[in-house]
Amino acid sequence: MCRLAAYLGPETSLKHIVFDTNHSLEKQAWQPKELRETKLNADGFGFAWYNDNGQTGRYRQTLPIWSDANLHDFCSSLHRSLWLCYVRSATPGIATSLENTQPFIYQSWQFMHNGYINDFKNNIRAKIRQLLPADIENLIEGTTDSEYLFALIIYFFNQHGEMKKAVIETFKQLKKWLGKERALLNILLSDGVQIIATSHAINGECPSLYYGKDIEGFPRHSQLIASERLNDDSHWKKIDAHNIITLRPGKLMECSQL
Repeated sequence: MCRLAAYLGPETSLKHIVFDTNHSLEKQAWQPKELRETKLNADGFGFAWYNDNGQTGRYRQTLPIWSDANLHDFCSSLHRSLWLCYVRSATPGIATSLENTQPFIYQSWQFMHNGYINDFKNNIRAKIRQLLPADIENLIEGTTDSEYLFALIIYFFNQHGEMKKAVIETFKQLKKWLGKERALLNILLSDGVQIIATSHAINGECPSLYYGKDIEGFPRHSQLIASERLNDDSHWKKIDAHNIITLRPGKLMECSQL
């Protein structure tokens, strides 16, 4: 289980999301309020953004987020209109390494996952590998269920050409494979224009996920998604279980059931 946060709106400092609020992502790493199955997110962290030319940028570390002495200066120096941010609590048995640290990137798509897939090593990993063509399978660098989940989404995206449909097809396929096993499937995806997020689980209770628009302290017309509220503003709304939402600049949040 991990903690996620995403931002879409006028340019803002990464530091504002990671450090400046009273329940910032950094604080959620060591004092989360709604983390059910672990106590800390101390197994690495990462951020992703898009440069002025639309290319993806990424910073990852295997240290706990509070241990990186350079992070305050780094976060203060970057201002972007879209951020994906992540702190990791590693699933037991899956190594802490840079290759296993999110966000993951494929072409223009950035991806983060909060949750896990039960029976991954003994069953689901092999089923995913059997389905993937070699060009997608060869992109997998690490050993996490999250990266394999992303690869499966990309497989369906290449088939259908539409990311929301690819996510839905991925979850349907996992449900067939899992039987009575459990998967927690809160994900965030972005192509630099939109953010797609899910609050979902199979045979289990969805991890917490919140949406905020025009949250106090953030630029006007900005939108946020986070595993936990970043501050005490009353405009935060909990995303209902088994929903997929899409955020686009200057538009209302789109929400539908999975």
